[in-house]
Amino acid sequence: MKIRTLIKLIITSAMSLSLLGPALPSALHAAEQISFTDVKKGSWYEETVQWAVSKEMVKGYADGTFKPNQTVSEAEFLAMLLRAFEPELVTSAQQGHWADAYYDRAKQLNYPLIGYKELLSRNQPISREQVAELVTATEGVNFSGDHAIHYVLAFGLATGKDPNIVSVDSYEGKSALTRAEALQFIKNVSEYGIGGLLERPDEKNDPQDLPEL
Repeated sequence: MKIRTLIKLIITSAMSLSLLGPALPSALHAAEQISFTDVKKGSWYEETVQWAVSKEMVKGYADGTFKPNQTVSEAEFLAMLLRAFEPELVTSAQQGHWADAYYDRAKQLNYPLIGYKELLSRNQPISREQVAELVTATEGVNFSGDHAIHYVLAFGLATGKDPNIVSVDSYEGKSALTRAEALQFIKNVSEYGIGGLLERPDEKNDPQDLPEL
């Protein structure tokens, strides 16, 4: 997908220009270290949690824990994802569901979410397959099911449950996602993805365009 490389270069160049202004406050904020009683030193997710907290994508709990192994709902993952790329998005909990603003933004971008109409689904655990579909949508392509999983694996946006095996089956699309896994997924998208949030086209992309795993 050569078009993906071209889009990434354009977005990266635009972001580089926007970063030419003062960076001191951000640097100081990123340097802050917040410790959680259940995030062990040297754990595979320690650095990822600190990265996400520094970007104000997520917070810990009042008891000093982070709960890295707790499952993530559709609304929670969507909020984390949008905060990573659009931190200026303002939300309001005055009425309706706390994530309404995130769903409104996702709808503008034509992202696939069950929670638009089924409000109870917003609080249900999101599957790894749903995450793959949502992430591919942010890259301006329309794949679903195994094809979406193939996409995120092919472009290094995710790994399977066994990182040594790269296959759709090893991805375990029906499994739920933990808080730690969700943040690592978003970190991968931030580092190896397009670099921004694109609108998903209405028409499905051709699976034959997918690179081999």
